[in-house]
Amino acid sequence: MTKTVQCFALVLCLCLLSVSSASAEYTQQECDKFYFSAQYDEAYQCISSMASEGDPQSQFNLAVLYHLGQGVEKDTSKTIYWLTRAAENGHPNAQFGVGAAYEAGFGVEKDLAVAVKWYTMAANQGHAAAQTNLGVMYGNGEGVERNSIEALKWFRLAASGGSSKARRNAEVLSQHMTDEEILEADTLAATWEPIMTEHIDMLPKPSVHK
Repeated sequence: MTKTVQCFALVLCLCLLSVSSASAEYTQQECDKFYFSAQYDEAYQCISSMASEGDPQSQFNLAVLYHLGQGVEKDTSKTIYWLTRAAENGHPNAQFGVGAAYEAGFGVEKDLAVAVKWYTMAANQGHAAAQTNLGVMYGNGEGVERNSIEALKWFRLAASGGSSKARRNAEVLSQHMTDEEILEADTLAATWEPIMTEHIDMLPKPSVHK
């Protein structure tokens, strides 16, 4: 079985076109204009202002700027800090990114159990890549007790969201499961409903490693 493996820069893809509330000083449209015209210093000022006011999308985008060194020096600790703030505020891409960081030990101490928790939060919001990775972790017993039924459920959901990796994983895994187990997994997938989160304060603050 394979995970949705992406380099961290791609995990933290900028999503600047998302609608976001205006700050006192800037609007999302202004931030977009600065970034897409390669005015990175101005984009950093704009995005950091909105991020400081608690806007999850801006917090996610600010993590990207720190990771790529656009408008500011690269800083792994600040990348993780702002990525985590966005994740705690319910941003599914950020939750997936934090999960990937803990799985890989990128900027934080590697912790597969914590990775599973963040992947689960993103997966519960319908994030296909997180669902794929969560399925692999359940299938292999990484950071969580091995559970083929739960693994297949997440693969089915990710496949329905367009993940070709999840579709292949489901085919491979189902070959080693009974008909009853497959039926149970399919039933769980069919009755699953997304869980949207707005704010999370349940995990310890990350121990950041540069």
